[in-house]
Amino acid sequence: MDSDKTRTPPRQPSLRATYEHLLTLWTSGSRDYHNMLSAYLTANSIFVAVIGVMVSRESLALPFTILIILLSVFGILLCWQMAIVLGRFSRRNALWEWQLRGIEQAPEWQERQLISDLYRLHEMQLPIEDLRNEPSVFRPNWAFRQRRQWWAHRAVSFPWFFGCVYGLFLLWAATQLVQQLIS
Repeated sequence: MDSDKTRTPPRQPSLRATYEHLLTLWTSGSRDYHNMLSAYLTANSIFVAVIGVMVSRESLALPFTILIILLSVFGILLCWQMAIVLGRFSRRNALWEWQLRGIEQAPEWQERQLISDLYRLHEMQLPIEDLRNEPSVFRPNWAFRQRRQWWAHRAVSFPWFFGCVYGLFLLWAATQLVQQLIS
């Protein structure tokens, strides 16, 4: 008995089911992105606070200066990792969004095009129109326009900000180390 001939071919998932799966991936990816951003901000804030407390001492012993240098280097590495991880999360979320927009553009899709509307609002700066709502037109404001600027992307701006702070601490500690070694 040949079981391959009696087996029915697997069914393709419906467009609606695929859409719901992708929507779940997109929203959970956005949640994970924000959780990761929050964790990195917390870690960087603690590092900066610890270094700041040590720098605020009047005179630093050599071990503290070396510790500030090490913490600054680790902080710079943390910023590098933060930029990579947040950039990766951001691109993955963009992929899910792109897939969702593709489903919404399919001729057999009869439901609202929420993700396509969001894309038009965010990326193309076009207003969204819905005659059932009041007001019937939703226009992007200045915050939507600023989102497209490179400095407004959290995956770019936060690592740069903290990286600059760590760089200044590193420079300060290196000059202190040279002065301590010379004297």
